[in-house]
Amino acid sequence: MKTCHFLKISSIIFAATLASGCVANCSHTKGNETSETVIQELPEKEKEPVAEVPVAEAPVQKAEETKPAPKKEEPKATEVSFTTPKPDPKPKEEAKAEPKKEEPKPKKEEPKPEPKKEEPKPEPKKEEPKKEEVADEEYTRSVAQMAAGQTVDVATFNKDKEAVLAIINELNAVMKEQNYKDWLNYLDEESKTYWSNKSNLKKAQKRLPVKGLTLSTLEDYFKYIFIPSRQGNQMDEIRYETESSVKAVQIRTDEKGKYAGDTVYYYLRKVNGGWKLHLPQM
Repeated sequence: MKTCHFLKISSIIFAATLASGCVANCSHTKGNETSETVIQELPEKEKEPVAEVPVAEAPVQKAEETKPAPKKEEPKATEVSFTTPKPDPKPKEEAKAEPKKEEPKPKKEEPKPEPKKEEPKPEPKKEEPKKEEVADEEYTRSVAQMAAGQTVDVATFNKDKEAVLAIINELNAVMKEQNYKDWLNYLDEESKTYWSNKSNLKKAQKRLPVKGLTLSTLEDYFKYIFIPSRQGNQMDEIRYETESSVKAVQIRTDEKGKYAGDTVYYYLRKVNGGWKLHLPQM
């Protein structure tokens, strides 16, 4: 009996020992599984090394549950009444369309006139004597030296003066070009004969202001006497000696502008209704 009782006690102790060993192993295994699971659920931090934590001491972090976004309240649809409006007994008259008012176009700005420059006022002209008075005075001077018993009227005077001054203008061009042949066409025959005589030329040669010049021909007279004594002078009036003989003169005036005398440059004679140049004799 004692032996059987001892065996029972021994079997009970052995069974208890096995049971305690199994319990310890099971608890250890469960602890390891739990720690591994926790490590896998930890989120990795960006660019930071994960510190090694003992499996047993790592706290279990619960993942934050994302809260669902609040639902937006949709606006309630307004209720539409299905009642049809009653027509008005009298239709309203449609408003007449008013005509569109044309907007006024902007006026173009006209260029402002430039201010006129004040022109210098001309100096008052000196009162000149009337033409009639001048003509009367000139006519009186022109006929004052005529031979006794001879006279010309005003119309003849004006005509003769115009013709004489025109011939002198032509002679100015002939002298400028020293054209001897053309000059001969203006001379009367008496002048050609007289100044072609060598003795008359020698007399004139002695009176020349320039010594050493020789006058042998009428052409020498033209070049050395006629041109130098007349070229560049302006003729103003004529003086009658007779009805067919005149002098072309340049008038002289005093300081007040009044007539003071004449300077004679040309003698002309009327031949066959035309005027010819006459060279005075010595």
